[in-house]
Amino acid sequence: MITRRNFTGLIGAAALSTASRPSMAQQTAPRRGGRVRVMLQETASSSLLDPTKVASWAVYFAYELIGARLVNVDSHLQPIPALAESWEAANGKVNDWIFRLRRGAEFHDGRSVTARDVIYTINRLRDPAAQSPLRVLVDHVSDIVAEDPQTIRFKLTRPDADFPLLLAQDRFHILPEGYSRFDKPLGAGAFIANGLDPAGVNTYRRNPNFWDGDKPYLDEVSFQGNQDPIARVSALLAGDVDAVQTISFALAKRVAAVTGLEVVSSPSGVHNVVAMHVDKAPFDHVEVREALKCLFDRSLLRDKLCAGQASIANDHPIPPFSPFYHSELPVRPYDPDRARTLLRQAGVDLGQLVLHASEAVTPNVAVDLAQMFADTARQAGVNVQARRDPVAGYWDNIWLKEPLMVGGWGTRYTPDAMLRVAYRSDAKWNETRWRRPEIDRMMDDALATTDLERRRLLYWGIQEAIHKEGGAAIPLFFNQLDAKASYVKGVAPSPLGALKGSAFSEIWLDREI
Repeated sequence: MITRRNFTGLIGAAALSTASRPSMAQQTAPRRGGRVRVMLQETASSSLLDPTKVASWAVYFAYELIGARLVNVDSHLQPIPALAESWEAANGKVNDWIFRLRRGAEFHDGRSVTARDVIYTINRLRDPAAQSPLRVLVDHVSDIVAEDPQTIRFKLTRPDADFPLLLAQDRFHILPEGYSRFDKPLGAGAFIANGLDPAGVNTYRRNPNFWDGDKPYLDEVSFQGNQDPIARVSALLAGDVDAVQTISFALAKRVAAVTGLEVVSSPSGVHNVVAMHVDKAPFDHVEVREALKCLFDRSLLRDKLCAGQASIANDHPIPPFSPFYHSELPVRPYDPDRARTLLRQAGVDLGQLVLHASEAVTPNVAVDLAQMFADTARQAGVNVQARRDPVAGYWDNIWLKEPLMVGGWGTRYTPDAMLRVAYRSDAKWNETRWRRPEIDRMMDDALATTDLERRRLLYWGIQEAIHKEGGAAIPLFFNQLDAKASYVKGVAPSPLGALKGSAFSEIWLDREI
């Protein structure tokens, strides 16, 4: 068996190949049967599978195995049918949406999925007493009406052209009306569970009455969590598991060099933000903000920090794979001379800047990113101290509070889902305190129209404004890296990560069982 000790030594060996993307071509038709063993990036934070609660990635994974939403997304984050077979805006203002359920969809206990179940589920997320973190996403839903047992009408207080994608997001899984036993999870998803053991190995079995054709192909999915990245990959190398969720850029090189193993590299919207409070000196000077953005050597960060497994970002949060990405906005280069000129124009003495970062943000990335930025900034005469803060308490005591700190964000399904929570003037998580009412209005206008060209122009204008004036320095979008044995088939790159629980309805084993 490869142990953690000798695996660590292997990582230091020379001439490791670059991470690979598995071929998506399937030589044979999917085979039925078998179990895939998965090791997740963390253990479960709770035994309860309650979508209204803040949860760990392990709980999200379990949700995805047992649950089903009205809408799913494809690899381009476009909406595709799930429990809802179709949807349409009831008028041209997209503030009134009708969804039609597919017939024959059942919960694990045999009950049919109806409009009443949808209304119960969404109203539970909207209920102020539940204190759901998802409530902000549906605060514009004014009423939900069952037109008939298979048809649901959502009435909104404002237009929302992206509403179907909103219902495709994590934890919008439909529950049976009145259901409240979250220690005994019940859903309409591909796999059936008896519960969730946070510390142990969980095995979920195939739902024989799943609504999506002849899927899932697997008989069982078993999973456990482990926060140690080396231990996760060691388990894959030893054959103790068949797939590993989320591996580091450094470990991906080692995995890709092993015959019989593959790395699945998925371009994503995951990014770190070096956030500057624009209402605090010296960051209240737009010249200072731009100067610091000029001190990111983005290519160096991509190649050294991420082993090439990242996309260059341009100081706004919309990733290159988005249909609304501003492809004609020149990427800001590393330019110490311009930074010095801008600082002279600002006429301020920066002194020593303290940049807060923590492993709590993006493990194995955020702290190193802060240090590499400090190094390149010093080459331009800017004194930045990268301070490594403890994991415990970072989100409560540092993020949103310190005037210069590193934040982190996952992939969002739409530009609005990112902009509304972090760049709107009144956003709870506006980590830069950048407030522009005219930009808020552009966000609203973009969400209110179905004219794609108008939406593109509005989102391009928003990206230009954040790039030029905002307090967010965003150098990279990180690829999501998962790893698996070569006999695990049906795995495809996804901006949301290739090994999300819902992906396991597509996965099969190409070996004798």
